[in-house]
Amino acid sequence: MKIWKRLLALTLSGAMALTLFACGSGDANPSGDPSAAPSGSPAPAASGEPDASATPEIVADLTQGALEFSAGVKPDDVLLTVNGDEMPADLFLYMLAMNCANMQSYLPYFGMTLADVADTLLDETVSLASYHQLLRQKAAELGCLPTDAQNAEIDQLAQEADLESTAAFWELSDSSARYIFSLNTYYYNVLEAVTHEPSEEELNALLAEQKVYRVKHILLKTVDDSKQPLAEDVIAQKKTQAEDLLSQLQGAEDLPAKFDELMMAHSEDNPQNNPDGYLAKSGDMVAPFEEASLALEEGGLSGIVESEFGYHIILRLPLAEEDVAEYRENFRVDAMEKTVAQWQEAAVVTRAAALDGLDVDSFYNRLNAYQVALAEQNAAAESAPVESGGVG
Repeated sequence: MKIWKRLLALTLSGAMALTLFACGSGDANPSGDPSAAPSGSPAPAASGEPDASATPEIVADLTQGALEFSAGVKPDDVLLTVNGDEMPADLFLYMLAMNCANMQSYLPYFGMTLADVADTLLDETVSLASYHQLLRQKAAELGCLPTDAQNAEIDQLAQEADLESTAAFWELSDSSARYIFSLNTYYYNVLEAVTHEPSEEELNALLAEQKVYRVKHILLKTVDDSKQPLAEDVIAQKKTQAEDLLSQLQGAEDLPAKFDELMMAHSEDNPQNNPDGYLAKSGDMVAPFEEASLALEEGGLSGIVESEFGYHIILRLPLAEEDVAEYRENFRVDAMEKTVAQWQEAAVVTRAAALDGLDVDSFYNRLNAYQVALAEQNAAAESAPVESGGVG
């Protein structure tokens, strides 16, 4: 699978996939909290403001609604059904627009445009939408629908959101906005219902399966910043230096303290950025580094390990409590994703003809142009002088 497609799958898989912005603030919602209010823009840079440079050739017709102009549909048109449950156009297209915005910020790194990934983006958004529909269905079946207290919190979010000011930008109904605000609640309720805290045996098995380890290392580079080999005499000097450092470590009375001292003084891997070392799992590091790390017992010191980056000296560390806690949570998340994947495989998902005929690139550009034009119209109206009426 291509790198961009893996990135897309990560962006769209799970309850936290949507990037929603704080309404009216002009700032992106840094936490990605789905309970935040929708903003008036899906700007590609996630700035919270429409990008006027994105679609200069499109002249928006503001006599139409946002979705009619951008996709030729009405907000309550059904674009998707999941096991018979309908998803309206306003909700689906909001998800699609948000995912377009997320992906557009990454695609230039791969020399691609939104048009290049439009079909896959649409398919993955269908997967995301069905994911959330299934969570609602299963919450009802499992008896873990939002509680009165949770519903009150969702209602409070909806009341605090300035939906009236953003309605024209998105044409989101109150029920669709509430759907977005409740994403977290449904996700965590179902998570609690279908998963369990791992036992120590299960957790240790997960750590062993994924070959999780924590290490510190001293690196003496044998390549430059462009990964070109250094001069042979410089490499020889690095090897001699590595042997000297290893000798000091092997004779140290307090190995951890001595390792930190030499690492901070000599390592060329910016040790100040990672003074507590690296948490890694199988596949994260280059093969020689990983193999040497996994061969060590906790507290063990390697010899000189040569990789494509240079000479390493590695100290294996015990996993920190926060490392174990992260994988304990991952155990439940992984179990949840496997369960939902089974639900998705068995689900009956029907796409409306309007959805299969949708040009994703055109939709996103037209929606952005519409929102830019609407924002400009609103700004002009707000700045217009108010005529004072005479007193008869």
